[in-house]
Amino acid sequence: MDPFSRLLKERDRILDQMARLGPMRKGSVSEFTIASVGKDGSRRTRGPYLKYTVKKNNKTCGKHLRNRAEADLYRRQIARFRRFQELEAQFVEVGERLGDLEVSETDAKKNSKS
Repeated sequence: MDPFSRLLKERDRILDQMARLGPMRKGSVSEFTIASVGKDGSRRTRGPYLKYTVKKNNKTCGKHLRNRAEADLYRRQIARFRRFQELEAQFVEVGERLGDLEVSETDAKKNSKS
């Protein structure tokens, strides 16, 4: 198989993986506790609480999550987005290599005419 066909096949494989990722989202899930002092002076820790945060329009937005199951769902969606980013980088790399082959083929045709 010639290099151009091999790269086209690789590009199709990447696109297929992207299409099968499912729901995704940017952001992160964090767990935090809140320390407080009771009326009697004793220290207390409340929580843990789960929070989803994401940056939108240069502002950080957050949402409190109801339970661990919801947090796990958000984490899986975030993991899919990170996988999408990896595949996107591979897709761009393959596209650049296809472009390089196209340029070298064009140069070879120009040189053979001279």
